[in-house]
Parts: sequence; C-alpha cells; structure tokens
Amino acid sequence: MNFEELVTARHSAVNFIENEEITEDDFNKIFELTKLAPSAYNLQFTDYLVITDKDKKKRVKELSFNQYKIHTASAVIIVLGNKKSIEMSKVEEIYKPMKMLKMMNEIDYDMTMGAIKKYSDGLKANPNALDIELARNVGINAMLFMLNAKHYGFDTCPMHVHHVDQLREEFNIPNHLQPIMLITIGKSVDKVRPRGYRRPVGDFVNFNGYR
Repeated sequence: MNFEELVTARHSAVNFIENEEITEDDFNKIFELTKLAPSAYNLQFTDYLVITDKDKKKRVKELSFNQYKIHTASAVIIVLGNKKSIEMSKVEEIYKPMKMLKMMNEIDYDMTMGAIKKYSDGLKANPNALDIELARNVGINAMLFMLNAKHYGFDTCPMHVHHVDQLREEFNIPNHLQPIMLITIGKSVDKVRPRGYRRPVGDFVNFNGYR
C-alpha cells in the first residue's frame, strides 16, 4: 500500500487475535525502519522493552488496570525515554564515527559538539525541560514504530503507562530510562473498525497567526 493508504489503514486496535506470534525477525524489520526517526541533534532518545512472555505480559496487564487488549496482544512494548542520550560520552559515540568517515570536518564537529553541550547542560539544569524533550522525541519515534508495524501487517494501540515504580521493579528498568507509554501489538480481531470523529482541518489549522 502507498503511504496515504498506510496512514488511513492504521487504527488503534482494541482486541487482537490471541496467540498470534510476532517473531524477533518481525520486530527487527520494524525497528530497522523505526531507527530512522528524527530526533533532536540525532541523539536518539528512545529505547524499547518488548514483552512477549505470557507471564510477564500478564504482569504488565495487572499494572495497567487489567486492560484486556494486553492479554490478547502478541506483545506489549514499554517505550522509554533515555536520559543518558544527552551525556557527552553518548553524543561522541554518534558523532566521532561521522568525523572519522569525513562526513563532518573538524570545524563542523567542534561547532556541533559545542552546540550539543550547551543544549545538554540546559536540559540537565531543568528536569521539566528534559521530561518535555523526552516526551517530544519519544512520541515521534513511537508514531513511526506504529506506522512501520502496520506496513509489515501488524496492528497497534498506544496506551498510557501506569504504576511506573512497580513497572521499574518488575522489569529492572534502570533510573535513566523513563517509561513514556505502552504499545500493544498484534493482529486485530476487528477487520474493519469505524474511525472515531476527526475535527475538520479548518478547525485545527491556522495560517500566519490566529484570527
């Protein structure tokens, strides 16, 4: 399907075909495309914890007000914002190879690193700003994940994440990874599901200022 058809076909699935397997190879195909998502300074803030084990999936369900879609989904994914992405050691892992391959010259490299250092220091000084930056970048990444999943024939549903402290303990999630959302994935039971009302474009888009 073309991109317009893909976007139109993607719906938030509320129920999935139970025991439908998604292989690690399937996930790798989805994530190979997902890693191309844009991020601030290409710092790639998003990590994913994929839960396919039935017992572990059941535990996520218990920590998510027992929503049934988690039970039938092939997997539930914890989407995480990585606070260490702004550490300069991590930044160098991304940019030093670009300099070595002469994708950047020394001057551009130094200017870029200086700009990122200023950006990083600003976020470290303002935890609220860091939370917003994580949410912004993770949201972009997760949306691309859901479109990529649909491209490969799988349905998804983004969900709130609840009981974060218990979730951390259950899955040994380190403190530098901030759970932002859950995504259930599988093959939807509902072949054709009416889409909910969407506001007309003219109701939410303005040009050159508000009237």
